[in-house]
Amino acid sequence: MRPLLVAFSLLTSSAAMAQATPPQEQLPTPPASEPREAVQPASPADPEPKQPPANAYSVPEGSPSIDERLSADEHRVEALEEQNTETKNDLSALKKLRFSGYVQARYLYQEPQDEVTGAGGFSRFTIRRSRLKATYTGDLAQFMLQIDASPTGVALRDAESTLFIPGTKQQLSLTLGQMKWPFGYEGPQSSSDREFPERSRVVRNMLPSERDRGAKVNGRYKFLRVSAGVFDGAGTDSGTTQDNDKEKDIIGRVGFDLKWIAGGVSGWYGQDLGKLPTDTFRRAYDRSRLGADLQAYFDVVPLGGTSLKGEFIAGRTYGAANNATHLDVPAHGWYLLLVQNIGLNDAVAVRYDTFDPHNGQANTANGETPGADNAVDTLGVVVQHHFGENLKVSATYELPMTQVVAQASDPKDNLFTLQMQARF
Repeated sequence: MRPLLVAFSLLTSSAAMAQATPPQEQLPTPPASEPREAVQPASPADPEPKQPPANAYSVPEGSPSIDERLSADEHRVEALEEQNTETKNDLSALKKLRFSGYVQARYLYQEPQDEVTGAGGFSRFTIRRSRLKATYTGDLAQFMLQIDASPTGVALRDAESTLFIPGTKQQLSLTLGQMKWPFGYEGPQSSSDREFPERSRVVRNMLPSERDRGAKVNGRYKFLRVSAGVFDGAGTDSGTTQDNDKEKDIIGRVGFDLKWIAGGVSGWYGQDLGKLPTDTFRRAYDRSRLGADLQAYFDVVPLGGTSLKGEFIAGRTYGAANNATHLDVPAHGWYLLLVQNIGLNDAVAVRYDTFDPHNGQANTANGETPGADNAVDTLGVVVQHHFGENLKVSATYELPMTQVVAQASDPKDNLFTLQMQARF
């Protein structure tokens, strides 16, 4: 670098002196016919010839030397290199930090159960989800925080601290915090990617809050996927910010991913403290789940890609409010979803799901109204259009069909949902 700096310094010094030297007055050119007189050397009698000034070809007095100028240039280059390094470090840190989020704005209409009085139905606008997520991924660690701002307030959804096990190339990790249960397919799936506005009825009952506080291990090896952890078990919708008992639930899923087909088997075992009317004191009841899911993707229809997804879940002790409303009650359910893409921006999906809250034990609250233990089948159809990558509009119509006995009748509770989702 120093030879380059020397050349650069000499060039700049020469240019500076050339600009600083005033232009000399040109002498007239003698005629060509007149020969030039030869310059005779001065004789001893002649006076001494005039000598050029001493500083005519030297650096003016007080100017920095070449070494000084080179040192100054080196300092300037070092300063530029430091600034470049700092800029690269800042850009590298920004690449590791990612912000994302989405808003789901809806219009809902449910037909009234009584056409005369209009009781049981509604027509309203709402904000279902408004999420903001920040993720910072380093070589050995990951930070993830997600909040949900809704008309009822701001709530914490995810707060994860993840360690990537050294030497595994981020294929094996340990996560501690508040996260989604590693169970099934539709439960951990993001609501922004799902075709239907809400999860199927069986998932909403068996995994009511989708999230809990605990620790889990994630592992990937080729096409295998493993995720398992230890959690409080009550979920984040239990109404408390901390677990009130020492019981812990073990939840996990073993799956595979072959690109065009994927699936897995999930398990859950734990206990929940509660008290039934026949109990004198609180006791521990089993809280268990067993599930299987499968997803297949095809590209045989000329209109676009086709996907077929299904899931089955059976378990005991569940509840939409705090995951323990129905103590020691067995239940099961499943869903089947068919999605057909039309081009790049449109899709049509049909889903049929069923949930039996008491494994076939049907009842009625009275002679005409279905009870809480009646099974419900739901047929849903959704049409969606993507306005680019950031905006999706969907129209969904769902027909719940409650299985009834005796004189009870299926309530009128068909639901229409118009949703606009914006994401970044």
